[in-house]
Amino acid sequence: MKTSSKFLLGFGIVIVVVVAVAVTLALIGGNQPVKLLPEDSPEGTVQRFLMAVNEQDYVKAYTFLSPQSEYLKTSPYDDWVRSMQSMRGNSSWKASIVKSTVRENDATVEVAVDVFRADGPLTNPVNTNRIMFLLQKENGKWMINSPLDLYWLY
Repeated sequence: MKTSSKFLLGFGIVIVVVVAVAVTLALIGGNQPVKLLPEDSPEGTVQRFLMAVNEQDYVKAYTFLSPQSEYLKTSPYDDWVRSMQSMRGNSSWKASIVKSTVRENDATVEVAVDVFRADGPLTNPVNTNRIMFLLQKENGKWMINSPLDLYWLY
């Protein structure tokens, strides 16, 4: 077999493997029903926020953000929505809660976000980000203080 034929065969195998991994991830990760966490918990607040963002329901997502945060004090709602819409790309993502620490009036929730991108046959289609959400209890409700921009999703 010629060297170029071996190269083409190897390249074809790599493409088949990448496609198989992408299809497997889509089938396994995309069909499981989401178990909702308690709405009055920091974990439930982050979960519902991320679900609203994923559904592009920015009006609902905004309700989980703390109006006391420095970002929202200086940036009006319309600017936040425009920034969210401009970040939307050709990727899909899945988030899962890794751990949380809850104190009386503040909490941290660590989330692992797997972002899926079809960039090419020789790149990893999955990029995992670990994001730490900071929450504060305001009027008996958990509100997200940080992060308020979601550049890491797209």
